[in-house]
Amino acid sequence: MSQGAVNGRSRTPSRPTRDDVIDLAHDWFRDGRRVDVQALSRELGIGRATIYRWFSGREVIIGEVVWRIVAEALRRVEDREGYPANIEQFVHNYGEMAAAVRSYHPLSQFVSDDPEYALRVLSTRYSVVQGRLIEWNMVRLSTFPEIGPKVDISALAYAIVRVGESFIWSDMITGEPPAPEQATAMVALLLAGACSTPA
Repeated sequence: MSQGAVNGRSRTPSRPTRDDVIDLAHDWFRDGRRVDVQALSRELGIGRATIYRWFSGREVIIGEVVWRIVAEALRRVEDREGYPANIEQFVHNYGEMAAAVRSYHPLSQFVSDDPEYALRVLSTRYSVVQGRLIEWNMVRLSTFPEIGPKVDISALAYAIVRVGESFIWSDMITGEPPAPEQATAMVALLLAGACSTPA
């Protein structure tokens, strides 16, 4: 952990870095406090121009925070369940991650408070969260020989992320209650199709 947060309380480092901005924003997000660029710059003692040089805007900062939450959930799942050695375990881990992320209260509150903004942060094409989830999926899917050789792994990873978003964040998209278990079932179907693709 950087000097930006100690025992849950912020402390201004002598030379704030990009990571310190994310550390502080993460603390505020977790505590339900609004993440605001002006407030971040004031707390850390750096100019807003510096923060905007590191990040293109508030949306990217929050995206980095949310990705940290998702990445931590993924790491905990893989530490507990094991790195996915096959498709079945990948689907299982995916389901565990989806349930953990959706049940994380600060993230659920963020989605509830401003669904349209949250949707942009979480699931637009150029969002930090979506891009890194696609990369995470590609890394793991590329290790499974049972996926047909004609399957485009990058397209499959993109499809998994988009299908997952449709159910995990359905309250923002359709107004329906979130259904991470349905996301997991749909991902399993996508992968079953990818594995049955003829050579």
